[in-house]
Amino acid sequence: MNFLTFFEKLWKPVKPLVPPHYGRSIHALPNPKEQELFDLSSIAFSSNDVLLGYRTFLESLQHADDSKHLEIMSSADTITFKLMQGTAIIHGEITEKIFKAYAKIAQASSLHVAMKRRFLERNFQLTYCRFSQKEDTVSLSIEIQNTTITPQKIFFPLRELALNADFEKEFISSEFDVSALLEYDHITPLSLPKLHRYYDTMQEWIKTTKSSLVGLLSNDNSGMASFSYLALLLQIDYLLIPHKKMAKEINEKINIYFMEDEKLTQDKNSDLESYLVELEAMSFETFSTQFYSARTTFSPFDQAMHDDIAEFIDESLAKVRWYKNNHVNYVITTIYRYIALYTLFNYGVHPSLRALLHLHVQIYASDFFADEGEIMLYDSSRKLFQKESISNAIDAALSPYQTRYKNLRNFAKELNYSDLDHFSQSFYLQIKNLDYQEL
Repeated sequence: MNFLTFFEKLWKPVKPLVPPHYGRSIHALPNPKEQELFDLSSIAFSSNDVLLGYRTFLESLQHADDSKHLEIMSSADTITFKLMQGTAIIHGEITEKIFKAYAKIAQASSLHVAMKRRFLERNFQLTYCRFSQKEDTVSLSIEIQNTTITPQKIFFPLRELALNADFEKEFISSEFDVSALLEYDHITPLSLPKLHRYYDTMQEWIKTTKSSLVGLLSNDNSGMASFSYLALLLQIDYLLIPHKKMAKEINEKINIYFMEDEKLTQDKNSDLESYLVELEAMSFETFSTQFYSARTTFSPFDQAMHDDIAEFIDESLAKVRWYKNNHVNYVITTIYRYIALYTLFNYGVHPSLRALLHLHVQIYASDFFADEGEIMLYDSSRKLFQKESISNAIDAALSPYQTRYKNLRNFAKELNYSDLDHFSQSFYLQIKNLDYQEL
């Protein structure tokens, strides 16, 4: 840090990082003492202080700015906890000898027989937890003997339990009826005005995408159509965050497109286009049942190496160069939008990188964020960037982690603000070269 930068930071305190409340990751920051508490848990377990080990482990899961997703209660010989993961509530009880946790899924008598068969099949796929039925309640549970326990031996079973309990309850609500689900009242429906705004927004996005492809839908333009359809579905998934059947179908459509099979790109595009027609025809009444908000503890993503993300950015920018060299300018802006959205959809990223990629989404969807009451970072009518706000957002994303990663720095002055395309090119080059090496 040079002399002027040092005093600039003194005069202008950095705004703290606020985690994006979009996408399917955790909408909160990890505990700043997460690693320290995890290490203390290891020490306690190695010293045979089982309850202290569990207590510090659970505390390591508590988010920095939101403790309501996890409640921990301790007594002299027992720890109980309640953990939120989307539609699922995980209840746990810990003694010196045993760790038990479970999530109530549904009433057995209200379930379709196909769902019961599915639970039996899922038991062969799961590593740590199992579905079972007691009286009229189907639950997913784990039980661990505290003989040679470590934080790792708790983390992965508990994460598997939480993610799969939420996944199965989502599956039931998408394919059958939510009335069968147990412990489902904690989720919060979105307000009616917000639902109407989201519905109108989705319809406008679909209309704009379809209009942009008029006259381009031929075999020679299949790549452009792919980027347009995928970017749209990714944007719906990230910004609107649908659940239930809509979320399941969007996820399936995107993943099926990337499957290595013998299907032609034109046929895959046709499938995506058909699904957009379904979304366009969806009534508001059906649409409104697909949305809610709920607290989460575990991210569904495994942490990706930054090299993998840099490689994806490189490959995508190579496609941009190809289209530029062939004077196909329409799709370039779409690819730039797609890069951030797909990274957020497909990779588990560091909180700083997630905030930076969200910043790019926010610039490209400025009208949406203005409707949400947030600052407009790019005025599309005047083609103007809010340079100071963008710089502050980059600083807020990186500054909290500069003690650990010494080479992270605010790169706002390296960006090209001449237009959206030049901005994105310079932005992704900076993202690709971020240095997460600990010194």
